[in-house]
Amino acid sequence: MENEYYKTKDLAEAGALIISRQELVQVERENNICWFLFKDKNKCRELANKFYFGEMIANIRDYHEILNRLKNRIFSK
Repeated sequence: MENEYYKTKDLAEAGALIISRQELVQVERENNICWFLFKDKNKCRELANKFYFGEMIANIRDYHEILNRLKNRIFSK
């Protein structure tokens, strides 16, 4: 399953992928680390590069809301 998904443990990156309309498949826990798994591996790689190089544009209020939802998902378990 891991090989077919894009996997990141970076909360900010996961938020950027979600705001870019990438499908979050699941959140996996590995000891104290949460991994976010996304469906379209190639598109996620492309978007992650844009995110890390400051080339992504998004509504900051929506991004903030997504980060809060991800945190709630992580800490509610």
